[in-house]
Amino acid sequence: MIWTLKVKCCYMEPECSHLIEIDSGASLFDLHEAIQTAVDFDNDHLFEFYLGRNPRNRAFEIGESSDWDDFDSPETYDTTRLSDIWPLPKKGLKLYYLFDFGDNWLFQISKSRKKEKPSEPGVSYPRVVERKGENPVQYPIWDE
Repeated sequence: MIWTLKVKCCYMEPECSHLIEIDSGASLFDLHEAIQTAVDFDNDHLFEFYLGRNPRNRAFEIGESSDWDDFDSPETYDTTRLSDIWPLPKKGLKLYYLFDFGDNWLFQISKSRKKEKPSEPGVSYPRVVERKGENPVQYPIWDE
């Protein structure tokens, strides 16, 4: 089934967000690549996913344990499906994606209340179906 996810870049004003349609069986690594494409980043840094009540609170690392407390790894992102994530294990938690541990690009990911739907023939998923605001500039030029 196809889900709609809202991916919002944290700390950006005005807001930068994308609605991405993606298969519920897609992996977290697939979601990582979809976000990279959506925001037009170079996909050249480490990243992680975690659950928390806010961006600074890491309640759970994404792992393969049913307790959600195992240390995460790239292999985990290949094997963890979106359908393994939702519904989230506790009320009030949110999914976060952190890219580039130096620049700390942080994105909040939420599952839309839109009804899931079957994939459309001839449509390639994941795909961005709506954008709000300008994409962040991965490597801004700072005046000294």
